[in-house]
Amino acid sequence: MQLSESSDRPEGAALIQRLEAAMAALRSLVDAHITTDRVRRYLAQLCDTPAPSTAASAFRTPVLKALLRGDGVLDEPGLHLREDFERTGSTAILTGAPEIAKPLWYFAHLDTVSYLLQPKTGDRYPLVPFCYHLIGDGVRPARAYRYDLASNRYVLLAEGELVAEAGVPFFRPAFPDAQLSAGDRVVFFTPYRETNADGSFIGHMDNAGGVAALAVAAPVLARAGVEALIAFPDEEEGPPGAGSQVMGRGGSRIVNLMPTPDLAIIADVQQAGGEPDADTRSGVENSTRLGSGAVLAEFASLARGAVTPPHLYVLARRFAEVAAEVGVRIQESNNAYTSRSDDVSVLLKTPNILLLGFPGFNRHFDKGEPRANLQDVVHLSKSLIYASVLAPLYRELTAQLFEAER
Repeated sequence: MQLSESSDRPEGAALIQRLEAAMAALRSLVDAHITTDRVRRYLAQLCDTPAPSTAASAFRTPVLKALLRGDGVLDEPGLHLREDFERTGSTAILTGAPEIAKPLWYFAHLDTVSYLLQPKTGDRYPLVPFCYHLIGDGVRPARAYRYDLASNRYVLLAEGELVAEAGVPFFRPAFPDAQLSAGDRVVFFTPYRETNADGSFIGHMDNAGGVAALAVAAPVLARAGVEALIAFPDEEEGPPGAGSQVMGRGGSRIVNLMPTPDLAIIADVQQAGGEPDADTRSGVENSTRLGSGAVLAEFASLARGAVTPPHLYVLARRFAEVAAEVGVRIQESNNAYTSRSDDVSVLLKTPNILLLGFPGFNRHFDKGEPRANLQDVVHLSKSLIYASVLAPLYRELTAQLFEAER
């Protein structure tokens, strides 16, 4: 095999021109629908709606439907919302035709970190993390929810605090006579609120930010005729373990139903840097900053999660440069620590995965309340739409590359 030293082959140059033209053609649709006010409305309502794993769809799907209905897009041609998608317990939106086979996948998990209960000890309940518990010592506001069979609804059972001591979590109800039991779920609670004029906010944004960005983007993808699966898996969160499949179970249930796509895009919060709350477990602080746009990362969890193929990643970097020409900011991670997400499920189906998210701090209430920036979620929503042009181009690029290298 002979390797070419040139990076300016004619087919590559033509492909870039098509990328630029396709993105420019989408701009009027994108700018008309993706507004700060609309993204704020979706984001705030999702942040304030609890979503414990395996019950997230019951809590948040009605919110998604109400938001889409309020915008008059729920029944638009080419947009098909599917509750309990193919009996997986997750929610999905199909754009284009109603068939489930799609060349382009988007994933943004619907659930949040949550905790299971053990028998009460004194004035508190020991908790079993149904998530990656990251609080060493501290107290965080929390609530307990229960499913009520008579009303067929989840109801608020108790407010209180999640107390962590040497990494071990407990729930302490605000009222000692509260009676919790097996089947109840404990979740963090912090109301959405913006902290300054630049869009910085506090709220349970993991992964309300990714869900909001994709939900707002869905009608634009439908109007543009994009054939896509927009999956909102329930049960991305999971306990720590040596293997990746201890988490991302909701996504696995979806991908097992589907033929292989040309491209999959994972939209989730990614670690930011530049502030005391930065996650530096890899020894390197992330270069991404709140307020600087969406985030593109090459690999997840120090390569335990998805690793984007080099030829796809280089195309994505060029895409990020072109995005700036249509008013969208995408910052590139410096390969510091980026958490795994539903990529751990999708990578078993295809290696062609892009990690395109938004920066944030304290996604699991690590050192305090979760923080992110509204404008970054706006840029993410726009970038996810523009990224739809990559799927057919990448399919062609790969075919040309494999042919050339024989």
